[in-house]
Amino acid sequence: MDKSKSNIGASSVICILGVSSGIGSAVAKRYLAQGRTVVGTYRDKTRAEAALPPHPGLHLVPCDLSEGNGVAALVEQLKAMGVCWNVLFSSVGSMRPIGAFFETEFDQWTRAVNVNAIEQLGALHALYPLRRQGEEATAIFLAGAGTNGPANNYSAYCLSKIMLIKMCELLDAETPDLKAVILGPGWVRTNIHAETLDSGALAGANLERTRSFLESAAPGTDMDDIFNCIQWVVRQSRAAVGGRNFSVVHDHWQGECEAELLAALTRDRDMYKLRRHNNDTTLWLKSGRK
Repeated sequence: MDKSKSNIGASSVICILGVSSGIGSAVAKRYLAQGRTVVGTYRDKTRAEAALPPHPGLHLVPCDLSEGNGVAALVEQLKAMGVCWNVLFSSVGSMRPIGAFFETEFDQWTRAVNVNAIEQLGALHALYPLRRQGEEATAIFLAGAGTNGPANNYSAYCLSKIMLIKMCELLDAETPDLKAVILGPGWVRTNIHAETLDSGALAGANLERTRSFLESAAPGTDMDDIFNCIQWVVRQSRAAVGGRNFSVVHDHWQGECEAELLAALTRDRDMYKLRRHNNDTTLWLKSGRK
């Protein structure tokens, strides 16, 4: 790891939590190809180095969010490197434990909620002072299965993602120099599906859905689309996209309908947010999606 301040402090920095994950490494490679500086965190050095070959713009930093001093150590390392980030992208996540709530060890369930939501927010809280001053920073999280519908047997994962969705809204309301957004990537061909396969019958109906997807010729969401959606979010105004939950697959953020989507977002501050609908007591995601 290069701790020199010369290049990092002066350049536009993308900070990626979980850079060795399938989506994290794909996003990192695409930013590096654009000549951007990427600071990525990892838990397993061997896995991180296998996912991302050496690159002059890449700086890998060890960090396990689940460790008590993991985030504090990360902050100290980034300070020593002179990092001032523009974009913080979190690709941390695990669907385990998988199974019915009352058949799951509650300590495991709690740890999953911590990893999938609370510890990522803790990282943002600690890294917020290291953002590039005088500019609007962007924080992007990943939504997941079950946030727009039921996810039986994945309650810790689902609840964590809904927590992040709501937190993006709160951050948008509270923090005028931070654009907080969450993206649902859809079905992506990454190693996370091994967790479902390994869980067998505990995964319920999602086991067969996952098998069908992996055994089919369906490519899943293209990594270029995920990356392009991230870039689209960064380019847009906070008024248009801040605090929203976007679907990479289903929302019209690119192509001929982009202008129409942006106009609708500007008109309706509740679009793509968790809201009650009229007098209905059901909590829903107001989408306006066609």
